[in-house]
Amino acid sequence: MHRSWAVVGWLAPVALLLLLVTSNVRFAVGSLPVYEALFDRHGVAARTGITPDGLRGVGRQIQEYFASDAEPLRVRAAVEGVERDLFGADEVSHMADVKALFLLTFRLQGASALFLLLVTGLAVYAFRGAVWATLAAWLRRGPLVTAGIMAVFGIASLVAFDPLFTLFHNIAFPQGNFLFPQTADLVRVFPFGFWRDMTLLIGAMTIVEAAALYAVGLLLRRVAARA
Repeated sequence: MHRSWAVVGWLAPVALLLLLVTSNVRFAVGSLPVYEALFDRHGVAARTGITPDGLRGVGRQIQEYFASDAEPLRVRAAVEGVERDLFGADEVSHMADVKALFLLTFRLQGASALFLLLVTGLAVYAFRGAVWATLAAWLRRGPLVTAGIMAVFGIASLVAFDPLFTLFHNIAFPQGNFLFPQTADLVRVFPFGFWRDMTLLIGAMTIVEAAALYAVGLLLRRVAARA
């Protein structure tokens, strides 16, 4: 029994890490203000000939696509004042693969949340009044694991995001349909810097949330000591 809970004591922090990261990915992917801020930051309107209002519409159409079962992706936008379909067949095919990856991410989010709920319920049943000490340990260990891994990835992203970005795409999309010329509309709307900044945003949010949970863990440890 003790060994089983020792294993859970390390699985729970990993599940917490996955829950935080996947939740933040879901937030960033579904947040139109994030898209708009990054479009503005990277001069996408000037790069594409699409007005800021038009880019807002592009972001909204893509987010609606990710949130639905509709296929294939079709995004309409006025480019230099002429409305047309924005993405070609190869770009649409890649976005379908991106959508599948996001769907897997969201399922992992749900699985992580379910696992944490189950083990918390089991801990309450198994430890009764002593459960606070167990939860406090998880809430301190999980954020430390999360912050450590996020710090490593954050530093790596700052100094070597380009090769990491390419490595990720080679692993996630082995079919190789992510290679586009710089003139492709998908690359112009979502330039390299867009994804770098979104990655750093997700990492920063995760570290802040981990710090908050660590503080909760310290509070629970005090509650457990008094109990």
